[in-house]
Amino acid sequence: MKILFVSVNYNPLNPPINGDTQRTRLLYQACASAAEVDVIVVKGSLIGKQHKGRLKKWIDVLPFTGMSSLFTVNAKWEAVVDEAIQNNHYDYIVTRYLNRALTCGLWKYRDRLIVDFDDALSFFFLNQIESSSAWTTRLRLKLAAMKANAISKRAVKELHTAFFAKKETASANKGTFLPNIPFYGESCPDADMNTGHPRIVFVGQLEYQPNKEGLDFFLEQVYSPLKQRLPSVEMHIVGLINDKLLKQRWESYPDVLVTGFVNDLRKEYEGSQVVVVPIFRCGATNIKVLEAMSMNRACIASMEAYDAFRDQFVDKRDLYVAENSIAFVDSVYTLLTDEAENKRIAHHAKEAMRAYYSFDAFAQIVKTAIG
Repeated sequence: MKILFVSVNYNPLNPPINGDTQRTRLLYQACASAAEVDVIVVKGSLIGKQHKGRLKKWIDVLPFTGMSSLFTVNAKWEAVVDEAIQNNHYDYIVTRYLNRALTCGLWKYRDRLIVDFDDALSFFFLNQIESSSAWTTRLRLKLAAMKANAISKRAVKELHTAFFAKKETASANKGTFLPNIPFYGESCPDADMNTGHPRIVFVGQLEYQPNKEGLDFFLEQVYSPLKQRLPSVEMHIVGLINDKLLKQRWESYPDVLVTGFVNDLRKEYEGSQVVVVPIFRCGATNIKVLEAMSMNRACIASMEAYDAFRDQFVDKRDLYVAENSIAFVDSVYTLLTDEAENKRIAHHAKEAMRAYYSFDAFAQIVKTAIG
């Protein structure tokens, strides 16, 4: 069996740099464990990022304009992929995200196309909405999201396989549930609770809108009051960031360091006592929660970030779930000051995570899809 793996802007043979590329690498590895795999990487700006006139943007979101109006084919990418497919026999073509598949011109191969949607397609548009967006922009993006949902339902019926990282989304679209799993196999020793400067860590793609919103909430409504109760606390914010003003804003809080991208993520977990996941717009099983658990660190998550794990993890046994800012403050304080409780949660979490989210289980779902 032979598979063509098509990736946009990231070579899955290279080390990943964020959650998106971690899942891409894992999907590639799962394919490679079952078949011979060729890889094509196309690079450049996604069509959705290119400039369009105001009228064209509104026309594109209307129902009668078809799926190509939202995701126009990139002719250069299509030519590269078409040439490879014409010169080789591929049983299946695998790629991440339906919008990228459409942009690469892969729709015409849909009978043998396997697409990892990851989040629902509507998230591509909903996650572009910022609090500062004009009401017309918010309306247009919401209409685009509605159209994207309709496109998803049609696409899943015609694709060979469609993976989704959230069980409810997979069920709603009649797709296949492929949960996120931790990328890193190595764990950390128990947290050192006697450093004198207890540390909170957040790990994520820092310019991703839900992450920005979550961090703004956490720093203002959780970290600031926590600092009054526990003056020695500090926080590291870890992830790729190019926005200097955003970095400056977060580092204006006392004892907050925005590290940017780090090569050794394990080191950041090892130097912390608590991982926080204050995310309020979640489309899938949140990798931040699973990664914290795999690294033997106590985790505190928002209700939204916890939602996809209700069937596997229990509040106050495997992690702490915070329903509001006050609960967040209390939870962080407890897990930073109570060593026995911190270790109890971390140990339970690591075992529960390994039971439900292994690479073998992930790979078996992929193998079943490709037959």
